[in-house]
Amino acid sequence: MRTLCVTSGKGGVGKTTLSINLGIALARAGRKVLLLDGDLGLANLNVMLGIIPKHTIHDVIRGHKTLAQIVIPTPYGLDLIAGANGIAELADLGERERVQVMRDLEALNGYDFLIIDTGAGIGDNVVRFVLAADDVLIVTTPHPTSLTDAYGIIKTILAQEAKPLKLLVNCAPSPADAKRVATRLAGVTDRFMNGTLEFVGHVPVDSLIEKSILAQKPHLILNPGSTSARCIEQAATRLVNGQTPNLTSSLGRFLKRLIGH
Repeated sequence: MRTLCVTSGKGGVGKTTLSINLGIALARAGRKVLLLDGDLGLANLNVMLGIIPKHTIHDVIRGHKTLAQIVIPTPYGLDLIAGANGIAELADLGERERVQVMRDLEALNGYDFLIIDTGAGIGDNVVRFVLAADDVLIVTTPHPTSLTDAYGIIKTILAQEAKPLKLLVNCAPSPADAKRVATRLAGVTDRFMNGTLEFVGHVPVDSLIEKSILAQKPHLILNPGSTSARCIEQAATRLVNGQTPNLTSSLGRFLKRLIGH
């Protein structure tokens, strides 16, 4: 199972919406997808999906439920682990509790992709998620402050580990504008940092996306024929192009890297 971390330098760039819709695009392509809310301060995925979870990962950490018991099947072909607010507590667990949680994680097999929607910014928790994941998708917009913050998180990541990163430009006025943003960020990455930044696509400005957010329904479900929906599907295809996911669950490995054990 591949782990894909979706992150951004600032809030308000559409990261959570893209996490959901990329997951749906992958599920439509025949992949088994698990979506994890990695925003430690404010869990948003279940709200965006119009789902009220009975249990969250807190219940697992406190020993009330197993991880398999809190996985929520959604109507959209992917599964959800809601409310990861307490995942940092794993670092403070005793050995017995940690072993039990790891057993739960390893038991979650059969998924092709784990998509982690992180919080925005370059806080310690976000960086830990990013460094633990197999693949990292940076989401930005053409707005100057968004570009500055995207550069900041790229710099922060690559200062700790020279890993390949991927870029998606959201709310792009045109394909040409998106390409200019990607070229600018990739040029800075190549010149000043030991890493690579692969441009996987853009999503144009589309009022239908905002309407889908207000309706708490995924954009790809409500507006599958829109240009923006097709762009998301194309980006999802590029994200998995040439990859053969290992069906043996790597969620346990991911968490071990996350908490440093």
